[in-house]
Amino acid sequence: MATKRDVEAKLRQMIARLGEAGDDVHDNLAKVLPEGRIVQIEVSDLDSSYWTKLAAGRLGTLHKGDAEETDIKLRASSDDLVAMIDGELGLLKSYLSGRVRIEASLSDLLALRRLA
Repeated sequence: MATKRDVEAKLRQMIARLGEAGDDVHDNLAKVLPEGRIVQIEVSDLDSSYWTKLAAGRLGTLHKGDAEETDIKLRASSDDLVAMIDGELGLLKSYLSGRVRIEASLSDLLALRRLA
């Protein structure tokens, strides 16, 4: 089982990786999600939550705890979350198999695939 420190480091790595992506990635993501979204990630086995804002095709600062309002909620175990961020486990496959739970609109779900 990954620790809270491992999960936080991986989430920050994911945010940085998206930040370093090319302008075309940011532009495409901003087109499919033109309005900002609050994304909350719940780590079931660590009883922890983190959130960030997705706006203009970029993820903002990582915050601990629950956001006041969320547009997209993702719930996964620490190991599955780390594996997804590392590219060892696909988001869509994990969602369809029930390993990951996502609460979001259909359009947001389709846009999330761009983060994977």
